[in-house]
Amino acid sequence: MKVLFLGNCQVNALRGLFREMYPQQAADFQTITPFWGKYDEAQTRALLADANLVISQAIANPDTPFNTRDVLASTKGEVVFVPYIYVDGLASLEIVASKGKTVIKGADVLLDGQAGRKPIHIFQDYCDGQIDMQCSARVNASLAKMAEKEAADCDLVISDYLRETWRKQPTLYGINHPTQDVVFEMFRRLCDHVGWVYDPALRDDPIAWGRRALPLGQRSLTPFDVAAMGLQYPADSHWYGQAYKLINLAIKAAERDTAFARAA
Repeated sequence: MKVLFLGNCQVNALRGLFREMYPQQAADFQTITPFWGKYDEAQTRALLADANLVISQAIANPDTPFNTRDVLASTKGEVVFVPYIYVDGLASLEIVASKGKTVIKGADVLLDGQAGRKPIHIFQDYCDGQIDMQCSARVNASLAKMAEKEAADCDLVISDYLRETWRKQPTLYGINHPTQDVVFEMFRRLCDHVGWVYDPALRDDPIAWGRRALPLGQRSLTPFDVAAMGLQYPADSHWYGQAYKLINLAIKAAERDTAFARAA
């Protein structure tokens, strides 16, 4: 059986768990985007043509290579489309790469109505919890959008699990970097879908658990975020320094891209 995992770092983590549970079974991985990993469209299409089973991130955009229709047309094997986990707002500020560009998520909320103020005053207000960063609304909007995409394009869902657990336990290391709890749950659901035997004991292996840790994002999850969202786990220990960096980057980007006026 020839298995191909096609997607980003999240799907690569699923492929890692597959190899942990089925070490005798070969499984290829190819990135679905030129903005992450080693992208090789020709090799990917060759592997798709030869695969018996494809686990693919679901891309709806018809103009993007390896969208759902493209993947289905490129293989004779069974295809399982999995959702892309992307949740904004869990950390009030976060830097993320988007199609080769750097974006500060939460910057629009942070700087709304702040034109003309000194950066230090914006920073102080943020650190004092005086700026409503609308975290819960942003998280809920992200989960609603994910659920819509799952219903339209995916064979598996994970937004329900995120909705049930995001306040109870850490679910994201970054805006698109789910924690091991989420990765293992996604893999369990994948196993149920395709008929693989899932071994729950693998979660207790500290090495297997550690190998599935995606990188921690550059973000600011503050004590005020924790209180506002009612999280049952603490703020990031390095939120203060991260916030200082991200706020300055957000202000510089606003000055460059808009008429945002910086006070002398």
